[in-house]
Amino acid sequence: MDHSEKYTGSKEDFYFFLKDEVIRLLKDKLKIDGTRVLIPDNEELDYEFKLDSDINYGVFTISVKWGEKQPKPSNKLKDKLNQYEEFDENSKQAEKFKENYTNSDGMEITTHITFD
Repeated sequence: MDHSEKYTGSKEDFYFFLKDEVIRLLKDKLKIDGTRVLIPDNEELDYEFKLDSDINYGVFTISVKWGEKQPKPSNKLKDKLNQYEEFDENSKQAEKFKENYTNSDGMEITTHITFD
C-alpha cells in the first residue's frame, strides 16, 4: 500500500521537520498517513539521493528500500476466474432452457440450448 503526507514550509521549517521525523523513524515511531514505518534492523537497506532540477525547478528525493515486493495478481488469473464464472452462469442458463416435450405420437423430445 502506498501512503503519503505533504507539507509546505521554508528551508528552515524543512530542516526541523526532517530532523524530528528522522528521530521518530529511527525510534520506530514515525507514522505516514496513520501507518507506522518500520525499517527492519536485520536486513540490508538500499538508500539513495536523487535530484532532478533546472534553474527554476527542483525535486530532491531520499529513498530507502528493503525486502522483496510481492507481485500483484496478474490479469490472466482474473481473466480465468471470469471465464469460469461465465461458464458456470451459462451452464445455469442452459439448464433453464432445457426442455422436455412429448408430442401427440407419444415420442419424448428433449431440447438443449448451449452457449459458445
